[in-house]
Amino acid sequence: MPKRSKEDTEITIQTIMDAVVDQILTLGYDKMSYTTLSKQTGISRTGISHHFPKKQDFANALDGRIFRLFVEKLELNHGLKEFTDSWLVALDDEQFRATLRLLFHHIATAETTSEFSKRGIERLYQLCEERFGPESEKELEWLLGKSLISLVR
Repeated sequence: MPKRSKEDTEITIQTIMDAVVDQILTLGYDKMSYTTLSKQTGISRTGISHHFPKKQDFANALDGRIFRLFVEKLELNHGLKEFTDSWLVALDDEQFRATLRLLFHHIATAETTSEFSKRGIERLYQLCEERFGPESEKELEWLLGKSLISLVR
């Protein structure tokens, strides 16, 4: 069997990652599987697992992309109150809620906090501190708690 080119491999990985984002936002991380990804992409489950041996590998590979999808729903260019208000409005957005579920899933199910969730939380704190100052820490903690509660209701 001839070896695949680097370009073909990159196209395959990008196809998988596009499907992962789509399924995280529509099905949710828990319902996404190698089977659902295979059906959507036409790539065999074995082919997908060759590039991503564990389901956690998807989250790690998508780290920055998921974070961007998350923060694009938030008002970052005005004050802390506008940020908070935008977060509360975003809680009604299914894609925003899906990214929160993914973050909380990786916090709650890992024996030790996964790098994905740790980086996500650290980025949120850093972003808020840069934009709104150190007083934003308590507000972010309140928002995360409110978000967790809203997801289980």
